[in-house]
Amino acid sequence: MQAGTRLVVSKQAFLENLSLCMQKMTVIGPQKLAGGEVTFGPLRSLRRLTFDYVNDLDPLKRFFLPPREVLFAYDTSGSKPRLSQPPPEKPRVLFGIRSCDVQGLVHMDGFFQGAYYDELYLARRKNTLIISLACNTPNESCFCICCNGGPWLESGFDLQLTDLGEEFLIDVGSGAGRRFLEEWKVPAVKAGRRHESRRRELMEACDARMLPTAYLAKACIQITNNRVREELWEEMGSECFSCGGCTHVCPCCTCFDVIDCPDGAQSGARIRCWDSCQYAGFTREASGHNPRARAKERVKRRFYHKLSYAYIQQDGHPGCVGCGRCITVCEAFGLLDISAVVKRLRRDGQ
Repeated sequence: MQAGTRLVVSKQAFLENLSLCMQKMTVIGPQKLAGGEVTFGPLRSLRRLTFDYVNDLDPLKRFFLPPREVLFAYDTSGSKPRLSQPPPEKPRVLFGIRSCDVQGLVHMDGFFQGAYYDELYLARRKNTLIISLACNTPNESCFCICCNGGPWLESGFDLQLTDLGEEFLIDVGSGAGRRFLEEWKVPAVKAGRRHESRRRELMEACDARMLPTAYLAKACIQITNNRVREELWEEMGSECFSCGGCTHVCPCCTCFDVIDCPDGAQSGARIRCWDSCQYAGFTREASGHNPRARAKERVKRRFYHKLSYAYIQQDGHPGCVGCGRCITVCEAFGLLDISAVVKRLRRDGQ
């Protein structure tokens, strides 16, 4: 069985095998809470597993880059200073992740194994099997088709599932995915024409429900060639609350801060936590100088980083996967999420 193979298995059989897997290793998946919300977390049983969701509002990058984590702890009270690091990551499965979050991880991989090599992030990636679930029904705010972020992918996953009703269509994306099917004896067989035809029908129906094109290409050209009026950046800066919500829910944002937290005079820890380029103090230097003290400059920088060709060429794709989370959380009355800004740039350039 090679990567790129397309198989089919009954949904019941696949979930029975996943249940067996849960007895041996951590399986993180979508589950419905008492209030009806859906979030991802370790599954204790299949009873809480749900497929009635599109996206968890909190991006799944949190399982690889936690909002807050200890990089190391220190203790100098003894005869020799001691450093202790977090225990090594254990193998786990991330089940049901949507395509946009898979693409977000691909984006983060480029950052954390590029000029900056992050061992903690990469250890979590190495020890996590990604089983994605393609979207049959997107949210009203989804526009992943504009960013090559889904709803179906060609790579980035170990296994990609398509829900055909009583069956899962399985795309094998890696050797790790193939070994998972073999180790857990998933009774999958080669997909037939009927399954391929049904997949195409689902893809076309999903595309038709997507948010109409956000004119992303034109916005990229305007930003890259510096054709956006400064007055428009000024206007958008005046509308921004600098809350950082858009960056915290974005699957592609990688900004973090590092803080030393002493616990008395002889011990403490070095902590990493999420940060945001939209915070007023993000670029403040030790001298007190802040090159982006004004909201206008921070908003401008955010969209240059997301959509300019310099970064697209460097990363291989835009800094957006079309998940629509920023549309959901933006406090500026829907004026500053990425889809709204792209439309404003288009109108301003006409």
